Order: sequence, then C-alpha cells, then structure tokens
Amino acid sequence: MGYSSRWWGAVVISSVSLFLAAGFAQAALMNGSFENGPDPGPAMVLPPGSTVIDGWSVVRGNISYVGSKWQASHGSRSVGLPCGGGISQTFNTDPAEEYEVRFNIAGDPSTPPAVKTLAVTFGSDTRVFTFDTTGRSPEAMGWEARSWIFAGGELKATLTFFSPTAECSAPAVDNVRLIPVEIGVQAHPDVPGQPVRRPARPAIGLLSQ
Repeated sequence: MGYSSRWWGAVVISSVSLFLAAGFAQAALMNGSFENGPDPGPAMVLPPGSTVIDGWSVVRGNISYVGSKWQASHGSRSVGLPCGGGISQTFNTDPAEEYEVRFNIAGDPSTPPAVKTLAVTFGSDTRVFTFDTTGRSPEAMGWEARSWIFAGGELKATLTFFSPTAECSAPAVDNVRLIPVEIGVQAHPDVPGQPVRRPARPAIGLLSQ
C-alpha cells in the first residue's frame, strides 16, 4: 500500500473516531413524554428509586405516573409531582455548550392550592416555575410551555423536576426536550446590539421513543 493510500486510511479512521466521539457527547435522552413504561391505568404511584418509566428515576418522594386520569400534553401519559416528589435523568453534556430545556407544565386541578410550584434543577442550577390551575379540569388541563437555558459546565448533568415541600402542591410535567443553543450573529429585535441565542442543532433527546 502506497503513501497516498495510508494517508487516506488515516483520514478515514480519524473522521470515524471524531464522528463516534461526537455521537457519545450528544447521546440522546429518553422518553421525554413518558410514553415508555408500564400501563399506569388512570394513574400509578411510584416510590423513590423506581426506574419503571424508561430513562427516568423517581427521587425525593412519591410521584404519580398518569395515564387516563387527566389529559396529557403530548401522547397519552404525563407525570404528576405530589409534594416532595421528583423525577430525574442523567445525560452527557459538552462543558462548552449551553442547553435549552423545554417542557410543558400543568397541575392536578383537584388538589389545593390552585397555584402549583415546580422546581427544575439542571446540574447545580435551579429555577422555579408556577402554574395556576384555576378554571382547569382533567379534560382541559391548560398545559403551558416553559423553557430555561443552562450552561453545560460538566461532561454529565442531571435534569430533575420536583415539587418543593416549601410550596407544597401538585404540578404536572410532560413533553420534555433538550436543545443545544449557540449565540447567533443577528441582532436582538428588542435590544439593539444584543445578540440572540438560536438552536445549534435539532433537539437531541428527551423525546418520546
């Protein structure tokens, strides 16, 4: 084999190695609409440590794996988080990347208080979201979209949704997605001179399988 052939062989091997490394770095997350798991019927209580919802672990306290009890945002299942209950998933991240987590929020309309509080933790950062169930019903949950941009910071990160005990309520979560973002070059339409973030690539996981 000549020098040229050896050179091209090295290029191909290097390219494949880079492709595989990128694939591992962007490992897809699982089951963002909670469709894969045992049939919960109307709803199924899962204790801390349960992993029966594919890709997710129950943490902190009991959760409700909801089927026909109320209308889902995407597909036919969702997760209810009674006071203290949470659900998490760990995934690979690029420390130099930023990520936008998108999800839909609602709440159990049959339990007080009307305003539900949901905490979302990504790595070491936490943000709190609320949803008002006033006028909602199991047939019309009124799901709303929420999002938050996080810095990767580490090679792995854990995304957790939980119901804080300090604001004890029963929020609901569905249709979770994770999107890498980058700084765009176009100007922000509302803030002159301020760049806007735009998706770096299509959503990479936390999608229903």
